[in-house]
Amino acid sequence: MTQRPSGQPEFLVLGGGIAGMLAARRAAGRGARVLLVEAGDQLGGMIRRAQLGHLTVDIGAEAFATRGGAFAALLQELGMLGDVVEPRALGSWVVTDGAAAPMPAGGMLGIPGESALLDSETRAAVHAAIGDEGIAELERDQYLSPEVGADASNLEALVLARMGPAVLGRLVSPVTRGVYSLDPAELDHRVLIPGLAERIREHGSLAGAVAALRRNAPPGAAVRTVDGGMHLVVARLERDLEELGVEVRFGTRVVSVAPVGQETSADHGSWRVEFESGETLAVPRILSTVALPTGTVAAGAEPVCADPVPAEVVALLVRAPQLDGFPRGTGVLVGEPSASIRAKALTHVTAKWAWQQEAAGEGMHVLRLSYGPEVRGGAEPLTQGLDDGKVRELACLDAGRLLGTSISVDNVVAMARHVWQIPAPAARLGRAEALKEARVQARATSGLALAGTWIDGTGLASVVPGVFRAVDGLFPDDAQA
Repeated sequence: MTQRPSGQPEFLVLGGGIAGMLAARRAAGRGARVLLVEAGDQLGGMIRRAQLGHLTVDIGAEAFATRGGAFAALLQELGMLGDVVEPRALGSWVVTDGAAAPMPAGGMLGIPGESALLDSETRAAVHAAIGDEGIAELERDQYLSPEVGADASNLEALVLARMGPAVLGRLVSPVTRGVYSLDPAELDHRVLIPGLAERIREHGSLAGAVAALRRNAPPGAAVRTVDGGMHLVVARLERDLEELGVEVRFGTRVVSVAPVGQETSADHGSWRVEFESGETLAVPRILSTVALPTGTVAAGAEPVCADPVPAEVVALLVRAPQLDGFPRGTGVLVGEPSASIRAKALTHVTAKWAWQQEAAGEGMHVLRLSYGPEVRGGAEPLTQGLDDGKVRELACLDAGRLLGTSISVDNVVAMARHVWQIPAPAARLGRAEALKEARVQARATSGLALAGTWIDGTGLASVVPGVFRAVDGLFPDDAQA
């Protein structure tokens, strides 16, 4: 390695979310001098803590998917695997203006599988959610030509073509809004469920295709968390970064990244980075865990728009003994029609996690509601302009309607709220190709790698292995695994 001035960063990480922290930790572990820059005021990204009365809670990601085992392996490395806990197996509900029912099992993205027609217990659960009209739609799917819906350009068009509006509005839309904060019309089913169209042709129906895909899918739909909250993982990683000598700068925004030659002794790398403050930095390796800024020049590629999806999470600590029986399981998704409900989802945190209930105390409950934009494609959540008093009133009204019991503002002991700009998933229409091109350009460009939710996909199960691959790719001659 070329000798560099003392303190000169050799590895720059853009973004201080969990991906950036893991990238900095891995690179520093290889002996590189690492600088991590974060535009905000704390590390962790979408794993963020909030104070809710006497409780510290997760106001962002509260769990991780077990699929693949990558995050569990990380927790073992951190000495935290013994702290992993499972949620209560209570299930979730779907609520519309006129009905409430447990969310049926056995589907995919809310789309029912064949068991909805063949198994009496599953059929009863699906019927409770979608009624006679929806069951008729499912039966119709069995007799349609496999080519019906084959040319659908989005998930909504596919479900409408094969199963109709009841299944779409009461099962599919609630799931996509709850998981991706997007309507089915904004999602590309070919990216969400690769091979779905081929399976419809093979099995003759959408329900049959879903059933086959579920049978062949590897286990891993389950989620877990860390006893005490996911924010404890961030705290542990912060300690590791400090021990490894990683330099962290907050309130630091990058405005451009461009390749440079080593024309003079002052050029200490192949990339020149300009910060909003006007400072510039030359560095040989960059890993970006956020969408590259406008003005970036990377192998001639156009920058990929962040295209974020706005959402606000509102957490309430309420004194509500009537919720001790967990009337709607671990949470509620909102179906159509839902004119009287403004939230898109609710998590009953103290029902989902036994440790959180114990920490909250007798008769106390933690509820998390999420709010999207007023209209599709909006840049702000509908709660953005409301003061705390108005948000508290709205959240109590919505929580009462979703949980089937009155929750008064007077019952609220504490409230926390946070607005998120969530990176759009690859399944958003038109985004997959742009991300693919960004990956191709980055791989063809020496000293630049991309990682994180914006490029690897939603969830730690995707982010963690993506980060490790990206870092390792910037150390091609390093034999360390």
